[in-house]
Amino acid sequence: MVGQYRRSANIQSFIARYALALLVTAIALVATLALRRDGPTPSFLFFVPAVAISAWYGGPGPSALATAVSLLLIDLNFLAPGGSLRIDRVEALEIIAFLIVSVTITTTMEALHRSRTLVESRAAELKRLNDEVGRSYDAERERRHVAELMAHTREELLGVVAHDLRNPLNLIITSTDLLLEENLDRSRRKELLAVTMRAGRQMNRLIGDLLDTVRLQAGKFTLDVEDVAVVMIFRQAEETFRPQAAQRKIQLEAILPEDGIAVRADPLRVSQIVGNIMGNAIKFTPEQGSVTIRSAANGNHVAIHITDTGPGIAPADMAHLFDNFWQARRNDHRGVGLGLAIARGVVEAHGGRIWCESAPGRGSTFSFTLPRAG
Repeated sequence: MVGQYRRSANIQSFIARYALALLVTAIALVATLALRRDGPTPSFLFFVPAVAISAWYGGPGPSALATAVSLLLIDLNFLAPGGSLRIDRVEALEIIAFLIVSVTITTTMEALHRSRTLVESRAAELKRLNDEVGRSYDAERERRHVAELMAHTREELLGVVAHDLRNPLNLIITSTDLLLEENLDRSRRKELLAVTMRAGRQMNRLIGDLLDTVRLQAGKFTLDVEDVAVVMIFRQAEETFRPQAAQRKIQLEAILPEDGIAVRADPLRVSQIVGNIMGNAIKFTPEQGSVTIRSAANGNHVAIHITDTGPGIAPADMAHLFDNFWQARRNDHRGVGLGLAIARGVVEAHGGRIWCESAPGRGSTFSFTLPRAG
């Protein structure tokens, strides 16, 4: 009887998850048709949230179903010629962009589910170990220690997921919004697709940072070091953040160094450092402000400086700027709770240092050094 009940419950859950995917996709179609009566509306506008809801509540299967049904409905109802499955090259690029966003959303949701499951399993394991401790005074102290470790592990794990996946996910969403513009020329569309693909790869790497956080704490953090041209670092940063800066009406300037200047570093980790700092700079710089990235070679090191015209940082807060979870404790408005702490760990792993120069009302300059190549 128990086995039959469980099988029945599993079947009902399976049907409900896929039914939800079809329901939200149908709602997306109705909403798009309704808005199109009042004027032009991007074809994919409501179908992306439908895929996200299906991925979160249903998993990869319902998400794939929502993606497939969405593409079919969009092709039949909104892509010329109406009622036909034929598509031209521009429409094919739009479909590819939608597929990239759908896969990214599904992967991110799965990573969040796995992270939550990992936290819960570790919490259960720590609770089991705690229950096995004796009734003595030492056992009571051990239980308190385990409880603190469990809370710290949960906070750190979820903090890494929430913070480090935010920047590339926002970049994908921004690029996708631009891709949905009907009058976008083909070269610009290809450029945005390249930015989206790079952000997706960055998200995949950042998910791996969940394990790297543990390696940092255990002293087993490794780097894939090679010669990296500083010009390439600047160009990638400019290409990555220019859409976000333009959207916020911020002038982004990359002062390219002389050719031949390179650093010995892990290129993906350097992108992570620059991304954390520049993401904060753009986020907290007001409209009509500016963000500038430049470099200076000095002996055996190369210093990279990122300057913004934001509100600046109070002197009393400077000492805590690179502390772990400082934003969570102080409710700071600059958003430096975890990203700068990770940046400091990566810079120091390269043998460099990181610092900030700032004053209220005068903006901020974040700088870090890396070993010079050659």
